[in-house]
Amino acid sequence: MSVSKRLLVALSHAIERFALAGADDQPTLVIAMFQRLSYFEREVEMYRRIAGQSTVTVVGLVEELPPALPPGIDHVLLDEPDPLAREWSVTVLSPRSGACLVALDTETVFEDSPTLEAGRRFEGSWSFRREDAYHEVLRLRRAMAGRTAASTLDRIDEVLRAVVASPHDGGDSRLEASMRFVTDRMERALRGEARNDRQLDDAREDDRDRATGARTPAFLHRWTAGGTSGTLPMGLLGIRVPEIETMRRSLGMRAEYAALEAIGQSLRQVLPQRADRAIRIGAADFLLLFPARHAADLARYHDQVQGHLRRCETRYPFVPLHGTAAAAVTRNRPLPVDEVMSAARYSAPQHLPILA
Repeated sequence: MSVSKRLLVALSHAIERFALAGADDQPTLVIAMFQRLSYFEREVEMYRRIAGQSTVTVVGLVEELPPALPPGIDHVLLDEPDPLAREWSVTVLSPRSGACLVALDTETVFEDSPTLEAGRRFEGSWSFRREDAYHEVLRLRRAMAGRTAASTLDRIDEVLRAVVASPHDGGDSRLEASMRFVTDRMERALRGEARNDRQLDDAREDDRDRATGARTPAFLHRWTAGGTSGTLPMGLLGIRVPEIETMRRSLGMRAEYAALEAIGQSLRQVLPQRADRAIRIGAADFLLLFPARHAADLARYHDQVQGHLRRCETRYPFVPLHGTAAAAVTRNRPLPVDEVMSAARYSAPQHLPILA
């Protein structure tokens, strides 16, 4: 099912506390796929505690070199193309119990989220049944073979043998049903909270440029806060409309305001999804943001914007508007806004350079 990052955080914390509650149920293992080191660093104290009472604790990270981890925590290093690199998972297994959460990053966002990071969408499932956790450990153990220390695999095998040797009680289906009910209600509540947060954010005075209706740099800073490089791809389309710089001097403030209003309408017409954003970066500079979009999409949006701008000459103040532009698709955070806007200022009309 589709789940938000907010719900995954809550479920992950629940399973981590499940691991800590089993001090008398040994041997125990915990395996977690964190995607990026920065995500693990936010939870390092919890995993330090988990490692203190577990037989084996392993974290998976996309890194080129082994990071410095607390004692007792092993690692498996992942490459960008590796399927495990897109996973968010936490698995706990012991002779008498087990729990697991496995979610795949879809590299898309929920439209109502107040920030990009909170709105990341995953396809996932979870369980508090030992049998499900056992099969999840087998899958992860096969994936980690050859990529982590032999001693780590030996301790994983020790836990697997202990589980096989223990009678299987089948789990408590009533607990599972009640947890799913609570989780469903939690997801609904979080979605409602996200919508409320977005509505409150929309109402902030520093969120909107009055002339164009576009967002402001203050909004951009809040909306992209907390992101980590290497995760969600972002398409950036920077547009400069040079006529705006001289319009007030040559035609007056009223004409300038009318032209800016027309530009704002033109930009909004090419935002196909609610998660997309238009930002006024400067007097004549605008930035369109398209989560999870690629170069071909940006080229199409660029052509649409240029067509809308050309048609502005049929409206007051009857001045043709021309945009120079540049684009980029990036997984870097912070976003390369300055680089894109600088390229847009010096590009040829109707030409769209796409930055590497």
